[in-house]
Amino acid sequence: MKKSLLLFIITLVISLKINAQNENKRPFFTTSLSTTFGINQDYKLSEEGNGPFIEPKSILLRTGFGYQFNNRWASSINIGYDHHFSYTINSIPMYASVRYNFIKKTSSAYFIESSYGQMFRPSNRFSNGNYYKVGLGILSLSNNSWNGMIRLDFHRKKIAQFRNGNLDSVSLGIGFTFF
Repeated sequence: MKKSLLLFIITLVISLKINAQNENKRPFFTTSLSTTFGINQDYKLSEEGNGPFIEPKSILLRTGFGYQFNNRWASSINIGYDHHFSYTINSIPMYASVRYNFIKKTSSAYFIESSYGQMFRPSNRFSNGNYYKVGLGILSLSNNSWNGMIRLDFHRKKIAQFRNGNLDSVSLGIGFTFF
């Protein structure tokens, strides 16, 4: 079994190196920082000094490695860290993503991305669960290896002991992709 796995990995690496001449097919590294927003429950319209009406409710960090198959399709394996301020919930999602560039221009690509994986909890307060994500974004394309990204994502974390079994959120984020 170990010899077969080693042979498969060597074949994959050689195949990637041989196809490296093709500009469209290439591995990449990606990372992003996102936040969700919510209404400040302490905000009063007539009073001053009680903070902003809309405030950040979580911080979501993501990083991953992927492969660009052609101008339209890419896939990646990712890991992240989520902290939701309102619920004091920390989680570590590990998931696979598939991205489709539905509009590709010379300087940018507009994409839709779908993800599925597992969410692990560092504490015993809630159970581990499934993780789902779907999102839209813009990826800037340049001649160098660094490409910026802006994204809007819907996240669903399945948590058995949490209200209705789901923690749903919509996030706005920025990031980059390094080819």
